[in-house]
Amino acid sequence: MAIQRDFKGNSLLIATDDYVVVDLETTGISPARDRIIEIGAVRVEHGTVTAEYSKLVNPGRPVGGFITGLTGISDEMVGNASPIEAVLPDFLAHLRPSDTIVAHNANFDINFLYDNCMRTLGKPFSYDFIDTLRLSRALFPQERQHRLVDLIQRFGIADEEEHRGLSDALQTVECYERMKPLLANL
Repeated sequence: MAIQRDFKGNSLLIATDDYVVVDLETTGISPARDRIIEIGAVRVEHGTVTAEYSKLVNPGRPVGGFITGLTGISDEMVGNASPIEAVLPDFLAHLRPSDTIVAHNANFDINFLYDNCMRTLGKPFSYDFIDTLRLSRALFPQERQHRLVDLIQRFGIADEEEHRGLSDALQTVECYERMKPLLANL
């Protein structure tokens, strides 16, 4: 029997070979006011990508010019997409109860998922998570910037962050894999 947890999960500083990277695109920064417009996720097993997930979400409101400029996601792109009430259960069906979530600036994504799960499904999103932003700050305290774009440039992965769910999740996998061997030094 699964244990129902009413919290958002624990923030972990660990190296694991099995995890799911999640990246959301949203209409803004407030989980209470703004809405998810894209969910991207990558399952990693034994250090290898084994599955990808990518869905646009109709937020039921305009995306906004700033967000379209940042992400490339327009009202036209999400207009025929399913609402979060349909996408969220589909996304959650791809997760296992024992999964550890990895995300860059994880509190952002976890808070949106938690609030949306509570609002639409009446239950919390309570997976333990690893934040690559927190890892970067712990591993590279001499560095001033720890954004995803800073990490992908530091590790020679790419020059730019796309601000799209799946591509950012794939870049986060690469960043986490490069940081895992360094965790023994913490």
